[in-house]
Amino acid sequence: GRYLSLEQVRELVQPSPAALVTVLRWLKGHGVRSCRSVSTLDFLECRMPASTAERLLPGAEFHRYVKGGRSVVRSPLPYSVPEELAEHIDFVGGLHRFPAERKVVSRAWAKKEAEPGQRHGEKAAFHLGVTPSIIRKRYNMTGGDVGVLANSSQACAQFLEQYFHQADVAEFMQLFGSSFGHRSQVDHVVGHQGWGKAGLEASLDVEYIMSTGANISTWVFSNSGRHESQEPFLAWLLLLSNMSALPSVHSVSYGDDEDSLSRAYLQRVNVEFMKAAARGLTVLFASGDDGAGCRRVSGGNHTFRPSFPASSPYVTTVGGTSFKNP
Repeated sequence: GRYLSLEQVRELVQPSPAALVTVLRWLKGHGVRSCRSVSTLDFLECRMPASTAERLLPGAEFHRYVKGGRSVVRSPLPYSVPEELAEHIDFVGGLHRFPAERKVVSRAWAKKEAEPGQRHGEKAAFHLGVTPSIIRKRYNMTGGDVGVLANSSQACAQFLEQYFHQADVAEFMQLFGSSFGHRSQVDHVVGHQGWGKAGLEASLDVEYIMSTGANISTWVFSNSGRHESQEPFLAWLLLLSNMSALPSVHSVSYGDDEDSLSRAYLQRVNVEFMKAAARGLTVLFASGDDGAGCRRVSGGNHTFRPSFPASSPYVTTVGGTSFKNP
């Protein structure tokens, strides 16, 4: 199909001049100057003292809440905006919700039977695990199934202070990439790339996308900071909204419990996914370690707990590959 350029998306979604003037006049009237927008002009990020935010949003009353090593500023009271602004604002984030605490539902697992041919008490044979060659074999990929076009590119995103290291990628490919053509380093890193200890999830994401999408230029979007102590998906999507040249495929392994995020936040993230789709970007998300998962509710019952953004109708959600004795 015919996709839109970033400029065409901006023409489609940007606020009217009257809406922009009204919102900016409201902010400047309260002394708010530290704001940044995106190229599509439909989102603003502003920094201000809590006292200014209280004047800006009547009814809000901000306090600092501390638990353990975490500290957040939130308002326990609802806020309002002037009537003339209500039609122009659809989302104000970071005001009410507290970081979610994940509680694992206990399960009684039956003891696994010993593998055929394995005697009781006998140690299982050492196995390297699911290496790139095993995945490629499972999906009938041969040594010739690698990227050959110079303009092909793919991307993954890293969150929660997880970072990959270029040296680790090179060593991984030296160990496991001998059976297929490959690249040994990430071509572009967008965002802040930390230099501390490499993160397991970030490393695996990079190494395995470069092993299955082999010999294809790979980008990594590195997203520091958090949204309510969770992955800042909206910040990552706004980063995409500011770039006209992007890889066509984006793969993300991270996710949050859907019920830990506000409806307004979910809706705004979905708007950004729709904008990405209009540009022809394919966004893939992992379905989660437990699929829909579950949580305990009042009365001792359980209900499904889907993962977001995997539950979004505007992304492609991918489940895991099951192996038995690979």
